[in-house]
Amino acid sequence: MTEPPDDPGSGHPHLQRHSDLELVLPPPTPVSGDSTAGVVVRSHLRRQTAALLAADAGLDDDLPDAVHASRVAARRLRSGLRIYGDLLTDDLSVRLRPELSWYAGQLSPVRDLEVFTETLSRDTEDANGYGDVLLPWLRHRHAVALAAALPALRSSRADALRVALARLATDPRFTHDAAKRAVKILGPRVLHADDRAARLLAQLRPGDASASWHSARISAKRARYAAEVGAPALGRPCQELASMWSQLTEPLGNGQDAAIQRALVLDRVDDTSAPISAGEAFVCGVYVAATHDREVESHRAARAVWRESRSRHRALRQALGA
Repeated sequence: MTEPPDDPGSGHPHLQRHSDLELVLPPPTPVSGDSTAGVVVRSHLRRQTAALLAADAGLDDDLPDAVHASRVAARRLRSGLRIYGDLLTDDLSVRLRPELSWYAGQLSPVRDLEVFTETLSRDTEDANGYGDVLLPWLRHRHAVALAAALPALRSSRADALRVALARLATDPRFTHDAAKRAVKILGPRVLHADDRAARLLAQLRPGDASASWHSARISAKRARYAAEVGAPALGRPCQELASMWSQLTEPLGNGQDAAIQRALVLDRVDDTSAPISAGEAFVCGVYVAATHDREVESHRAARAVWRESRSRHRALRQALGA
């Protein structure tokens, strides 16, 4: 699934409009091959904090892609803090990573419903009638899930997170290691995340448990985000590594979507507040069976992409100093 581009913005909790946010948060710092690790980290913090807060401002009105963009920016920030958090002089990484996970988690059910709705809506001539049975229920559940998430996202806890992110992005305090070149400091960290993702993916086969594939998908996303953090300073090999992991997360994401959608259809069948006919239940059963096939096929596709990428992957790792 395509992830949203970075977007400018900033972080005072009472400045919800994009134009106001731009006045508060400094722009991302330019990065080059000679940049220090601290410059790269500051640029990443500013870019992703801006993206999160700009998307967050659109949640109340359910603007297109606001949920997805908010979650992706939160994950990128959390992954970044996992990679370079020890370069910060205080415990902000330890404190902010759980809060970013909490923030993204509030929107997870909303996003799952969005993806399923978009999937069914694209096929308006579905001969099996899946859309007729499922779309009204999905749209209602989406509205309920968003309404349930918004109080948490407008709470003092969320306000504190936005303020902390903006302050950190504006003026991060670094250790001495952050003054060293990014190639020396961030390169090994990119390779570490990459190695873990590669090892997990290599162990899996189509038909293995959904949870195992989901863990591999999370590791692949972390490898992608780590490479994206380092790419502005580490250059083309790191950019290509991020692109490779992006290609892999596409089929891995399709497999996870199938597993989630299977659970949602079963929820629809069990929803006593909106009973369905025997014929509609049969349609749902057919869809559930189809999700199993889709999931396995997605895992086969991921394995195929991985096999085709292995030689290039080794070459990129060598170019980065592995």
